[in-house]
Amino acid sequence: MNISLRQLKAFLGVAESANFTKTAQHLHLSQAGLSATIRELESQLNTRLFERTTRAVVLTEAGRVFLPTAALIARELSEAALRLRDMERQDIATLRVGFTPLMASTIVPDTLLRFAATHPQVDVEVVDGSPVEIQQAVENGGLDAAFGAFFAKVSGLRREAIIPSHLAAVYASDRRMGKTGTPSKAAPAGDTGSGDMPWQALNDQALICLTPESPVQSLTEEALFRHKLNIARRTTVQHLETAIAMAEKGFGIAIIPSFAQSACLRYAVHCRPLVPAVSFDFYAITRAGAVPSPTLTAFVSTFEQVVAELPRPSAG
Repeated sequence: MNISLRQLKAFLGVAESANFTKTAQHLHLSQAGLSATIRELESQLNTRLFERTTRAVVLTEAGRVFLPTAALIARELSEAALRLRDMERQDIATLRVGFTPLMASTIVPDTLLRFAATHPQVDVEVVDGSPVEIQQAVENGGLDAAFGAFFAKVSGLRREAIIPSHLAAVYASDRRMGKTGTPSKAAPAGDTGSGDMPWQALNDQALICLTPESPVQSLTEEALFRHKLNIARRTTVQHLETAIAMAEKGFGIAIIPSFAQSACLRYAVHCRPLVPAVSFDFYAITRAGAVPSPTLTAFVSTFEQVVAELPRPSAG
């Protein structure tokens, strides 16, 4: 048995009006189409629902028995469809996403422009904050998703790796860093001046570091320890873009994730991958158990496309 809402509405319409012509007009069907729909229903139920005469259309005994059940089913199906439609509207009306400040200022604007062209009905609200802040906002339901270097698995959150990344060194384009940490024309030991930069080239150099809470800084510290490197001087800053700006002015070498390279285009700096590579992923995080909406999935896809098309800074 495969009874449809269309058939139930046709049956209820004829039962109420006792007139095929009026019901067909109300349902925007031809009279032949309405008659065919009723015949389909009667065939499904294996019984006649109406007695048709030249003067009237009346319910059969089977039709009278079926009437309250048909009305209940049709009403519940219609109400469920409305609820689902309302949920979908709420789901796509507003999307709240979180980014760290550098991504919010460099990649997000282009992502929003491209996404708005394909999803004009969606309002996207962007919140920028530290990785800890935007992760907590996802946990408490304040954000639909957050994007960043979330290396640790957290109970209650789902991580989706969306951009492969690695650590890279950023330094002023017209100078190298001397062993005292002051601007120098001399290249760091092992620095070939182009392509990849070996970690050993950072030995005895001045570094511009992020705060200890930064997951990128944690990876950097592990690599510095592993390669037994001595750092001449450390300058600690809160944000990646601040580190890049300080590197441009010759205060030291900044270590950044490669997904942040687009910010380097605004500064007179070189950006070179560090080898051996320290590889990791850039993630989108959502609440575990929440079904990702098509809107959020489309936004993530748009973000990935924008990142893939970004120009890369000079490798010096």
